[in-house]
Amino acid sequence: MRAPLCLLLLVAHAVDMLALHRRKKQVGPGLGGNCTGCISCSEENGCSMCQQRLFLFIRREGIRQYGKCVHDCPLGFFGIRGQEVNRCKKCGATCESCFSQDFCIRCKRRFHLYKGKCLPTCPPGTLTHQSTQECQERSPRQKSQKGRKDRKDQRLRKDRKLEPRLDRQLRQPGPL
Repeated sequence: MRAPLCLLLLVAHAVDMLALHRRKKQVGPGLGGNCTGCISCSEENGCSMCQQRLFLFIRREGIRQYGKCVHDCPLGFFGIRGQEVNRCKKCGATCESCFSQDFCIRCKRRFHLYKGKCLPTCPPGTLTHQSTQECQERSPRQKSQKGRKDRKDQRLRKDRKLEPRLDRQLRQPGPL
């Protein structure tokens, strides 16, 4: 009676050790990382659960996905803390870098950053800063220069409207 019981306990222990070994086993070089910081890990899919302060970053390759525990989410992702798992979540389509789903830090090419949003053009009253592609409020000097230019343009238009009348008045014979 003791032999079958001992054999059963030995098999159960071997199965437990195999599962433990599989969780701790490093991910192969094809997956580009290891199970550092993982609570649970598999050779096929990498990490599926991370230690408390780390974020689970899931990288997709075709239909396969691989998990990795990271301190900071990579470019194009932001960290979101949850009760069960902290995850890296993808930024919006126009964001290159973001703080959250609704707040961009840097925009992709051809977009301009304005108050955390990536816009195709800067809104009225702002100018694009060439190196950062950020929309910046016009300075009072720029506003006054623009105002002077607008007033000058209005005067020119007004003068052009008056020219034909002056021409007609000069051509008409009048009392001398």
